[in-house]
Amino acid sequence: MKITSDIKTTHRNLSVTNARFLEFVEKNPDSLKRSNFNLLELNDRVFKLQPWPTFINQSRKKEMEEAGISICNLIKALPQRLFDNDPYKISQYYEIPLHEAEKQLKGISARHLDNLLARGDFILSSSGLKCIEYNVTAHLGGWQIPMWESFYLNTPVISKFLEENKPRIINRHLISLLFKHVIENALNNSYDNEVELNTALVTSGKDSDFTNLELYANHLYRGELDKKDKSLKGEVVFCMKDHLNVHDDFVFFRGKKLNALIEMYNGVITPGAVLNVQAAGNISLYNGPIQELLSYKLNLALLSENEDSDFFTGEEKKRIKKYIPWTRKITPGYTHYRGKKIELKNFIIANRRDLIIKPSVGYGGDGVHIGKKTSQNRWEQAIETAIEKKDWLVQQYIEPTSYLYQYGENGCELCDAVWGFFVFGPYYAGEWIRVLPQISNQGVINCHQGAEVSIIFEVEE
Repeated sequence: MKITSDIKTTHRNLSVTNARFLEFVEKNPDSLKRSNFNLLELNDRVFKLQPWPTFINQSRKKEMEEAGISICNLIKALPQRLFDNDPYKISQYYEIPLHEAEKQLKGISARHLDNLLARGDFILSSSGLKCIEYNVTAHLGGWQIPMWESFYLNTPVISKFLEENKPRIINRHLISLLFKHVIENALNNSYDNEVELNTALVTSGKDSDFTNLELYANHLYRGELDKKDKSLKGEVVFCMKDHLNVHDDFVFFRGKKLNALIEMYNGVITPGAVLNVQAAGNISLYNGPIQELLSYKLNLALLSENEDSDFFTGEEKKRIKKYIPWTRKITPGYTHYRGKKIELKNFIIANRRDLIIKPSVGYGGDGVHIGKKTSQNRWEQAIETAIEKKDWLVQQYIEPTSYLYQYGENGCELCDAVWGFFVFGPYYAGEWIRVLPQISNQGVINCHQGAEVSIIFEVEE
């Protein structure tokens, strides 16, 4: 595909460096050959790296930071603001058993909610950033970003561009920021002037399989401890939840008292004894059972449906209208669209090309129906499924801004993109972008559906 002036302008809207990279490609045809990016071949069944990086300036970064943090804070406020933390009300709206709602609410507090780990997925369109999903969990795709960044920086084509243009890259280290956040929180919660702060990464695999990862994690952890106070001690351990011991109102692993548990796997079932320790304030959980409730896609419907309500402040209402596309829980009856009263089912049937239907709980793009890429017959079947399941949502389709990326053995194509913004407690921790060639006609921009990851470098210019 030819690199046009319009494409360069679109890239320049992210940063001047981003546009310069396309000019570099024009002068260096080897940049189009995938074989020249072998260092980026991961042999990973889920994640594939896009050969071309993405560069954003500080203005764009600040927009992403505001969007990521503000929507995360709003989602964390929903159980209390809209439901008074009432498990019955929550079970009714989210269509989950009462005992599930009770479990997910157990042990939550304002302090716990303030410190959760999350990643929001956004579309950058002509109307700005729009949130399409928010995952409030430690089981996030993207923990490998620091390693992937090093692969990019050491790829000859990319290093040549960087040497010629000398952009000032100011990326943060995702995992170091995680440990910084965990250590600060542990210090705030510490007892008896503790000087040993231990963190467990709870996995679904055998702890003996993580020797090398433990060495790397402890190197980063030690660095963050030293920044706080060189007298601090502590370590990171990898373990399974069954290897945790609880006694005297604390959690231990192999005799070491733990200050924090980071649950790094899907389908978290935090042991009840550990939840009791959390409720007593003696350990920090990232994120515990509440992650299920806060990760339901129906949370976006709650924000959209209540964007003018007194549940939110004036500033919060502005953020909702700015970042949340029109979204509704699919139920029989009436609602509003752009100020007009509509019968929801008939509206969805008649406006297929402008809408998306998806389940509240789902991973890897499963169950997502993009109206413009779905036949009318399949669309109406999906509507009936949604009404039967009771926990599906309909959302305004947001046309993503497309960017040019390497494609095939020797070429490039326009790609649609989803941006992911990482938030650790009060900190904006960085971003990644997943891209999918438009010619694939796939629609769902997800790594499980063939999208590739392009590492983002924040630049000062």
